[in-house]
Amino acid sequence: MLFTDPVFLLLLLPLACVLFYSVTPRFGASAGFGLLLVISLLFYWAWGTFYLILLVLSFTANFISACALLRLPDQRRAARRAALTLGLLYNFGTLIWFKYRFFFMSLGGGESSFALVDVAIPIGISFYTFQQAIFLVDAYHRDAAVVAYLGDMRTAWGKLRGYVHHAFFVAFFPHLVIGPIVYLREFQPQIETANFGRVKRANLEVGIALIVLGMFKKVVLADNLGPVADKMFASVDLHLHVPMAVAWVGTLAYYAQLYFDFSGYADMALGCARVLGIRFPMNFYSPLQAVGIVDFYRRWHITLTRVIARFMYTPLSVIGTRFAVSHRWPKWPARAISLWLPLLLNFVVIALWHGARYTFLLFGIIHGVWYVVETEIRAGKAFKAWRKKSSERLRGFLGRTIFLLLMAICFGLFRSTSVVGFGRLLGDLFSPDLALPHSLAGDAGKVLLGLAIVWLLPNAMEFLERYRPGIATYDNKDYALPRLRFRWRPDWAWSVVLIAMLLGALYSIARQPPFLYMGF
Repeated sequence: MLFTDPVFLLLLLPLACVLFYSVTPRFGASAGFGLLLVISLLFYWAWGTFYLILLVLSFTANFISACALLRLPDQRRAARRAALTLGLLYNFGTLIWFKYRFFFMSLGGGESSFALVDVAIPIGISFYTFQQAIFLVDAYHRDAAVVAYLGDMRTAWGKLRGYVHHAFFVAFFPHLVIGPIVYLREFQPQIETANFGRVKRANLEVGIALIVLGMFKKVVLADNLGPVADKMFASVDLHLHVPMAVAWVGTLAYYAQLYFDFSGYADMALGCARVLGIRFPMNFYSPLQAVGIVDFYRRWHITLTRVIARFMYTPLSVIGTRFAVSHRWPKWPARAISLWLPLLLNFVVIALWHGARYTFLLFGIIHGVWYVVETEIRAGKAFKAWRKKSSERLRGFLGRTIFLLLMAICFGLFRSTSVVGFGRLLGDLFSPDLALPHSLAGDAGKVLLGLAIVWLLPNAMEFLERYRPGIATYDNKDYALPRLRFRWRPDWAWSVVLIAMLLGALYSIARQPPFLYMGF
């Protein structure tokens, strides 16, 4: 089921709100979580019974591992490590099997003809796998939030309560399918507040505003840019020559489409949780306004970036640093093993997380190299000296210009169906063919409008900042034009604007194309 599905918007979400706010104040948070768990499973069941069974098996196996980790004493270190290892093996084993087996079989020379159903990826498996991997590691370290959230599990009732709490945390519908990936220490303190589970007007107002903004981005902006991109990439796949202007318009159309699609989902996810009184971490903060790739990854899919950095980059960097120090390596080899190699592997994992494709692998390698080069340039003496002499406005303009060119090409790689197809796209992007087809003006207008919204207007987090729409992970700088830094208030003027956006979204909603990130 999609967030933009009328059944979800007009039936399931209102039902969740009514039941949760009716039951929780009278019977406690556990009863409210139980109801939301049932609704979340119904939400997920729409994708298929097999996927639902896989989800239930996943959070059941992880709960068993978490119980063992919390009940075993610290003296039984080997047993606790075994419980953690088995839990992580189950998580990543199922993820690899369902998401990457076709890729590995093709590498091994196995069968290359599979029906589409055989390689279909269970919806949300990447997200709930990472969510539970974090949960198990935190349980291993006896994180206070995990202990408090699961509660006393010495009795049968305590175990049932803990199971419902864990299942709800994993399967809660706002973040189940495309994130954000939430740390329990971000969620658990919210349920300890005195007013948790009680209707609060601000939560409903902010939540509904986020849902409307997200719907508008998805069905009005992203879904109208999609055909422009699809038409150009289809021509490339058919080995047809594309004029340079058409190639750039199609590439930038996908650049903006992916932005509005993912941004729209992120807003709706925060909004769906917020109407139930729960704040999620921000997952998206104007990434296409970034002044470089370092800034970009503090803004794009923020919760995934921090998880992979925690479990991949940081341990590898520590190991590399210790190895270089113990062997007294000189500066540059030491920097390569402690910084460059961990960064490169970090971005390869981020890329392959999206799927087992050579284009994603190349995308990750390019981003890893780009990140390393930018980091070294910014740390160099020449850049620091130029920074003292130049204005912030000039540096921002140059940074965003270089970033736009390189990232648009990278997203062209991301969208391409093969590395060879991307090579053809590059040839078209930089071809001397300056033809301007008659249909180009309308497509270019859509793209320019989309990019103007991206670069000039505040994002949803800025727009609603007076009401803390989400939990901030980074202190990101705002780049919207000062005169266009609108701030929302729950008054009649903004209500009219949101109603107009809602009507525009409802008018377009019948098409129901899925969110792009559901394919990852």
